[in-house]
Amino acid sequence: MEESISERVVKLEADGKNIFHQLTEIKEDVRDIRRLTAAVEKIAVKTENTARKVDDISERLESVEKTPAEDLKYYRRTAAGCLITGVIGIILGAVFALILK
Repeated sequence: MEESISERVVKLEADGKNIFHQLTEIKEDVRDIRRLTAAVEKIAVKTENTARKVDDISERLESVEKTPAEDLKYYRRTAAGCLITGVIGIILGAVFALILK
């Protein structure tokens, strides 16, 4: 019986050491998880900032793409205005030429 008790004590001590070893491993894993969580949070913040920058770049790109079309419209209006003014000037010149003859 005494051997049985001492065997059980030895076994319980071994189990206790095993449990403490597992606990140490779990603590290390928890530290690793905390570090990983902090790294993921940093990545999330950086990703959010990058998304904002991409949105800003997208908006600026759209305005740059619209500028040539707006310039083309301006030059078309200017050319049409010049052409109409020239035609009116020719007509008025011809009319005045006939009147003053």
